[in-house]
Amino acid sequence: MVDRGLLYREWKQNQVVIVLSIVFLVLANPLSIVNWYLSYQGCLAHQDPQYCDFIVNYTSNLIDINWVPGVILAVCFLGMERSKGTMDFILSLPYNRSQIFQTKFWLGGFVIVLSQLIGFLLAWLLILVYQPEHVYYFEHSSVGVIVISFMAYSLVMAAGALTGNAFAQLLTAFSAAILPYLMIALPVGNLEVVFGVNIWEMFPSPESYFSLASNLSNLVPISYVVNEWLTNSKYLLLIPAVMSMLFYLIGFISFKKLPSERNGHFFLWNKLDRPVQILVMSFGILGFGLFGYYTGHSIIGYILGMIIGAVAGFFVSYFSIYKKTKV
Repeated sequence: MVDRGLLYREWKQNQVVIVLSIVFLVLANPLSIVNWYLSYQGCLAHQDPQYCDFIVNYTSNLIDINWVPGVILAVCFLGMERSKGTMDFILSLPYNRSQIFQTKFWLGGFVIVLSQLIGFLLAWLLILVYQPEHVYYFEHSSVGVIVISFMAYSLVMAAGALTGNAFAQLLTAFSAAILPYLMIALPVGNLEVVFGVNIWEMFPSPESYFSLASNLSNLVPISYVVNEWLTNSKYLLLIPAVMSMLFYLIGFISFKKLPSERNGHFFLWNKLDRPVQILVMSFGILGFGLFGYYTGHSIIGYILGMIIGAVAGFFVSYFSIYKKTKV
């Protein structure tokens, strides 16, 4: 599954990035506690103690950006390897593709999960030492951020297994992260313009509409970057957990089955080029159409926006997908 020789190679190749990721992920949580404590001490130094409260509240926290190191690791493990042309060398080594992907994936996953667990333990010890008056969402936020950062890492790794360079990997990951929203919101918005209706009026009550919209937003990976999930049900984290496994399977199968000789191209599998171009143009048409309509609230603006969106979508997709990047 995971080969020691490949682990050593990945460690030597990405040593600086791995160490910096570990340091950040270990320290982010305890440093948040220290920051709250220092703020409390500063309050005591300048105000009457009755106006100072030592409260640890994880609704706004440094660990909210713990998903960033996972993205960087995934780009270094796959995207940069393809951009620099070193992936061909790795594939020429006496290891099968399954071993290579498993080693890369689980090395990053181990760094992300274990580092944050250590940070959680250190933060817990600091809470015992400092004894704040109230602690809100400590366990839920800490565990949730681990799940979400692992999901982000899995998503970018899957994108890297599908694409031929680092830019394509990041763009594909971002597009996949917002794809459910685009597939629902853009068509609905255009239907409202074309038929002159408000979709929410078709529901029994505004509350039912917004409840459905909120539930659908939980299927959008990028929605977990902000911490609104924190105040919802703790079982909501099952969704990004399932997404992580899905992205892992997509990445594993893609890395194992897709060719590697299209270095520099956007997608390693050329059969994806045309469908994705059509999808990008469709989103461009729908998105620019809505922008044109709401700019002047006129059908002329809507039509002009759609034309501009079609042209922009064509050129963006053409130069992104069909133009090979130098490696």
